[in-house]
Amino acid sequence: MACGPSTARRDQDRAEIERLLADYARRLSEAYRAGSAETLREVATEREISRVHRQISEQAGNGRLLVADLVSSTVQSIEFNRTSASATVSETWNLKVLAVGSGAVLSESPGQENRILYSLTRDGGRWWILSRILARSSED
Repeated sequence: MACGPSTARRDQDRAEIERLLADYARRLSEAYRAGSAETLREVATEREISRVHRQISEQAGNGRLLVADLVSSTVQSIEFNRTSASATVSETWNLKVLAVGSGAVLSESPGQENRILYSLTRDGGRWWILSRILARSSED
């Protein structure tokens, strides 16, 4: 008797997680540009939305707006069980920090390579981003 999900179920979960990671990165870029984490509501838990909201608010409080454009993303690994998952992803971003109001470029980091650790949870029959942690950056 086999324990755990079937191979078909695991393949389906892996594909769903990969789609979610890509959608999250796109929505994260939109959130920074719009100055609002609300765009993440369809893909992330309240905990993660709150974290991103704090980041956006800190930038805005300092008169800054982050413009983050994803250049590439490669899923390095995904480990999961029925209700939780972790993924390691290599992401390359073109980043700019703009002055709110004038739009002047305060700093730029084209081609910043990041290693991201994602935690996911399964709830309501689908996967959600629980957290996104920067493990390593080419800027370090």
